[in-house]
Amino acid sequence: MQQKTKLETEHQDALHKKGQIRQLEQLFKGNAFIEYVAESRLKYVAAEASSILSAISNGNYELEINDSSEFIIRDDKNGGILRPCDTLSGGEIFITSLSLALALSSVIQLNGTAPLELFFLDEGFGSLDDELLDVVMTSLERLQNNKRSIGIITHVEAIQERVPVKLVVTPSDISQNGSTIRMEYS
Repeated sequence: MQQKTKLETEHQDALHKKGQIRQLEQLFKGNAFIEYVAESRLKYVAAEASSILSAISNGNYELEINDSSEFIIRDDKNGGILRPCDTLSGGEIFITSLSLALALSSVIQLNGTAPLELFFLDEGFGSLDDELLDVVMTSLERLQNNKRSIGIITHVEAIQERVPVKLVVTPSDISQNGSTIRMEYS
């Protein structure tokens, strides 16, 4: 009787393992596994970007992924309603994009063998009002201390005044001598 009970237990274990193997076979068929991994990484990037976006926006916005794997905004300043990204203003789009870019850079840095120590932002600041510009610049200054240098390409005077080290590019003039580059320190 004991041997029969033992064999039945072993049989149940074998059936369970067989079921797990079938599930794995289904997962690896076609693109299902790749889609699973991509969705998992996307959720991680969204969570990281949401944390950054919340900090930049003073807790007003968070980024989420809906059931269709699309980014949506949780608007906490309006009761936490969920909004499609196409309802964002220019400044909101900028800070959301910045949050995603910084989150992606963190993911790349975690997966790489060499740290990503330099991150460039090219414009986009012109769509920000003065208050949001200050919040973004303060956030970037905090991130700068995180073993990451952030380069900013801009024409906005308010930003230029806050950046301590500048690489100033002056386009060529009529003399056709070419562009000039100089360093400025504040």
